Amino acid sequence: MNFDNQSAVERRDRLREEGKIELPLNVDTKKYVFSMIKYRDLVVSLPLLTIGLLILWYLNTIGYAFSAQLLVICLSPWGTFLLILTLHHPDRKNITFFTHRVIWRIQFNRRQKLFVYTKGDFMSNKQKKSTAKDIREQLGIKNIYSECYETTDNRFVKVIRVSSVNLSLLNKKEKAKIFRAYETFLNDLPRAMLPLQVSQIAQPINLTNYGRYVDDLMNKEESYPKTILAKSYLRYIDDIQKSKKMVTRNRYVILARPFNVLTRKKVLGELERDVKIVSTQIENMLGGRYELKAKVLDNEELFHLMFACIDYENAQVNFSFKTSLFSPLTVGERTYDEMDKKWTKIKADHIM
Repeated sequence: MNFDNQSAVERRDRLREEGKIELPLNVDTKKYVFSMIKYRDLVVSLPLLTIGLLILWYLNTIGYAFSAQLLVICLSPWGTFLLILTLHHPDRKNITFFTHRVIWRIQFNRRQKLFVYTKGDFMSNKQKKSTAKDIREQLGIKNIYSECYETTDNRFVKVIRVSSVNLSLLNKKEKAKIFRAYETFLNDLPRAMLPLQVSQIAQPINLTNYGRYVDDLMNKEESYPKTILAKSYLRYIDDIQKSKKMVTRNRYVILARPFNVLTRKKVLGELERDVKIVSTQIENMLGGRYELKAKVLDNEELFHLMFACIDYENAQVNFSFKTSLFSPLTVGERTYDEMDKKWTKIKADHIM
């Protein structure tokens, strides 16, 4: 469906009032026979069509006269399956119903869901054959250390979160100026800082800092009615960031450096220096009224990024913030000992 500029603006404003954003769909490169039927759907459903024609031929040979009713009965399984292949997800129109509800469900049921983490060295080859793989081997991340990922292939990885500029609201001259500035930034990078990776990752929206800001204002408020309204607003903020429909797209610049036992500290120092240089160049890339902000992720933010990439559903709940809405909890000595033992076990069994 095509939208004119005015209707697109109205839709964007309406979604903004509802606290939502519209994610762009991927370009559909599949070939279509008709408006809804793809060549791939015909190929996938070809076995059912063949079976239906064979049944029709067999019934004809044993004495059933050929008729339109008999043809519909024999080909109804093929037509039903072909219809299912043309259905799409109600929200994500570029994903078919069969892919979303059948193929992805089968892949989810088959994949490994239990990951083991063992403190200390990795397991030997003999242990790997008899037990599940260590979670660090599955992710390729051995540790989160000194504000960087330490990978299993002995590399330090630093991640810089970069703000963005909305190019859709700029004219051609301003867009060309920004593209030239980005081109200059890439050309000015020293060869020693390469390779450099630029990624855009969709994550659950995080309103933690904003919630804490509202909470601080609420604690200073003396009016009781305003305090009640602020508490209700904080609940609303918490519900927003737990919603599965609320996401944000963050941009990251990633630098990695290999190391060994002898060069570990040296490489880490060089990487920290390179990250500062790249962050400064990013912030100085654009001039005039446009600016970019670069933030090197700390250990906690690196953990949340990794968590959002491997378990998006639970990461949406993981970002909830705690405010004065929650009353302090008092426990007895026995309960405290149980909680302390549980926390000690979690620290021993989890990567962080």
